[in-house]
Amino acid sequence: MGRHPQHGAGQPRGGFAYRLGQRTAIRSSFGIFFDNYAAVVQTAQNYSAQWPSVGEQLQENLNNPTAAQPTPTFSGLNPFPSGALPQLTPFEQVQWYMDPNFRNPYSMQWNFGVQHQISNDTVLTVNYVGSGSRRLDIGGFYNVATTPGPGNFRDRAPFPYIRPTYYDRSWGRGNYNALQVLLDKKFRNGFAYMINYTYSKSIDIGCSGWYGVEGCSIQNPYQFNNDRSVSGFDLTHVATMNFVYDLPFGRGKSFQTGNALDYLIGGWRMNGIIRLSSGQPYNLQINGDLANTGNTNYLRLNFLGNPELSNPTTGRWFDTSLVASPAPFTFGNSGRFRMRSDGWENFDLSLFREFPLKFLGEGRRLEFRFEGFNMFNHPVYAAPNANLSNTQLFGRVTGTANQPRQLQLGARFVF
Repeated sequence: MGRHPQHGAGQPRGGFAYRLGQRTAIRSSFGIFFDNYAAVVQTAQNYSAQWPSVGEQLQENLNNPTAAQPTPTFSGLNPFPSGALPQLTPFEQVQWYMDPNFRNPYSMQWNFGVQHQISNDTVLTVNYVGSGSRRLDIGGFYNVATTPGPGNFRDRAPFPYIRPTYYDRSWGRGNYNALQVLLDKKFRNGFAYMINYTYSKSIDIGCSGWYGVEGCSIQNPYQFNNDRSVSGFDLTHVATMNFVYDLPFGRGKSFQTGNALDYLIGGWRMNGIIRLSSGQPYNLQINGDLANTGNTNYLRLNFLGNPELSNPTTGRWFDTSLVASPAPFTFGNSGRFRMRSDGWENFDLSLFREFPLKFLGEGRRLEFRFEGFNMFNHPVYAAPNANLSNTQLFGRVTGTANQPRQLQLGARFVF
């Protein structure tokens, strides 16, 4: 049975702008937007080549010998090697399936903002931005047992003769609300900057990220509303700043020599990009199917208290003594995405100068640049090992989410 058609794909949109005095404007808008490309294409890919199709037979680099495999092992005389033929029924096959009533996701988006011109070169903008997304994809395993318990979990499933498998449903929903503040100073008197701050929260009910797969942590797919929490990509605070500054050296500047040295020390500019943000959420989990429902990669831990530490270290990012494995045939009591990784701090700086080369023609110039990425070499630690099954590394940070400081010199001839 194929996917049923859907109707009612209207996408109304509207907005207004009103000038309140000579320096202040008010703007607002609302619109509905359907996902007409990305997920639609992925849906067609997911549900191709299923039972009773034999699927795609892929053999790559057959003419690229290696020390371990000097000659090909597959032959056109046997296009269907062992295991390639379809099974007798689809009921024991783990594959991507979908609700035939699956409907295209859409998002209602709105904003209201005030913009005020503080001076001739500086503008302050304050916006409230929100969205409500509906019919989002909820992936993961389905046809698992309706309740935890002992015995054969398939006896407690809605369709005991069908193995639990991936099954996409358009039952998800999410919302986003944010306060966004922007202070924008245009270049004047040798200085320009932009300061942007966002305070926000994104919430969904089980599956975050692309196509509802990344960050999908639903313990009971029949009661997915119990897993309503912040999205896997939620960042509470995000602050960014960029600037360009003419250094006050050289002819006509605050610091000048009055001789030919001004040509070398003058004309230099500095710019920078600064980013500060909250850490990303993560779950504390354990391998296996202790609840005995037939699900996979879903079980969260029990919290015996608040495991967050005020001064975490890479060797002890959270208090491991305050978390425990759930008892057999139960779900974990910890909330979805309850924990946060290290916050982000990054400073990129550059120093550059353009030397006009008019003797070579109009517009010719030579540019020298010195650039530093993560200039202060500040480590942003990756999320700790959050799987209790890894007893040796559980609770420890073993890597960084950013790169160490990188310095580079460059020259460019513009003609």
